[in-house]
Amino acid sequence: MGIIDSFTKAAAQLPDPRLRRVLLIGILGSLVIFAILWIALWWAMSAIAWTDIWGIGWIISWFDSLAEWVGGVLFFSSILFATFLLFPAVVTIIVGFFLEEVVDAVEARHYPNEATPRPQPLSEILAITTKFALMVAALNLLFLPIYLLLFFLPPLNLILYYLLNGYLISREYYELVALRRLEPRGAMRLRRAHRGRILMSGVILAFFMTIPIINFVTPVLATAFMVHVFQGLPRRKEFLPETAGPPSNIA
Repeated sequence: MGIIDSFTKAAAQLPDPRLRRVLLIGILGSLVIFAILWIALWWAMSAIAWTDIWGIGWIISWFDSLAEWVGGVLFFSSILFATFLLFPAVVTIIVGFFLEEVVDAVEARHYPNEATPRPQPLSEILAITTKFALMVAALNLLFLPIYLLLFFLPPLNLILYYLLNGYLISREYYELVALRRLEPRGAMRLRRAHRGRILMSGVILAFFMTIPIINFVTPVLATAFMVHVFQGLPRRKEFLPETAGPPSNIA
C-alpha cells in the first residue's frame, strides 16, 4: 500500500465515533492550554513598565502611537510564531494517552486478523509521549535562530521546518504503532530499513500540522495514517517477535 492510499484510508475513517471522541479531547484540550498561555503572556507583557526601560521609553515617547502599534504587531506575531512551533508538542501531549483507541479502531476495521498487540505498560506510553513533546519543543527552540536567519529565504526555512518536524513526528507516531507489534529493537531495525518512506510520511503530517483548523485533527489522522503505513511496510513480518500472540477476534 502506497503513502497516498494509506492517507486516504486514514482520512476516510475520521467520522468513526471512536476517533471523533479523541478528536474532541485534542481540540478542547489544546484550546484551553493555548488560551492559558496567551493570557499569561499578555499579563506578563502588560506588567512590564516599558517606559521605564532605558532606550525603549524614549522610543515610545518620541513615536507615541506608532511605537505602540509596532509593539502590538510584534507581540501578536511572537505569540503566533510560538504557537506554530509548539503546537505539535502540545496537541500530542493532550491526546497522547488516548491514541491507543485510534489504533484499536483502525486495526479493528482494516486489520481484524492481526495478532494480539504486545502489552505496553503505562510507563512506556508515558515515556514515548513525554520524549516526543520535549524533543519537538527543544529542537524547534534550538533551531529558532536558524529559522530567523532564513526568514527572508522562505523555501529554505520551510524545508528546514518540515524536515525537522517530519523526522520527529514520523518517529513518534511510528513508535506508537510499531511498539504494539514489535519489541523496541525490532521496531528500530524496521524503521531504519524503511527510513525514507517513514520520513516522507512525517513530512506530510508536519505540513498538515501547519494548516489552521486542520492541525487540530492531525494527531488522530497521523495515528490512523501511520497504522496503514506500518502495515504496508515490506518484510514487516520478519521483525515480529517469535512469541507473537494468536490472531485477535475483533470483528
